[in-house]
Amino acid sequence: MSSCQIDTARASMAAGLNLKFDAGPLRIERIEARPYPDLRRLWVRVQLSNFATPPNVRIACLDAEGVEVADMLLVEWQDAYISMTMHLRQPNPGDDYTLRAEVARDEALLDSLDYPFTLEFQEPNKKT
Repeated sequence: MSSCQIDTARASMAAGLNLKFDAGPLRIERIEARPYPDLRRLWVRVQLSNFATPPNVRIACLDAEGVEVADMLLVEWQDAYISMTMHLRQPNPGDDYTLRAEVARDEALLDSLDYPFTLEFQEPNKKT
């Protein structure tokens, strides 16, 4: 967190302001998976809409047959942005997979989004 963000957070707390708010129904705005070069790990990113009450977020990786091969559960997640590494126990390079994100509160599913990808490493775009 930058010093400006810390100062803003302190000022809002001192003034009794809550900077988090519900801008409508909680939704998954974006999801992405990028395999690491070893193909045993995925860089996972999920972007949620703004929220005041923290949701539970479940992220799962499914193989081509729809069998779950990895999952994570984030309980009462506090940030709208998620960036994590997911580990695959028995990866099959070149196979098709699906990354699925679900958000819920009090056992009620609020939104779900799938991201299909192929398990292959791609060099990041390099700017020249």
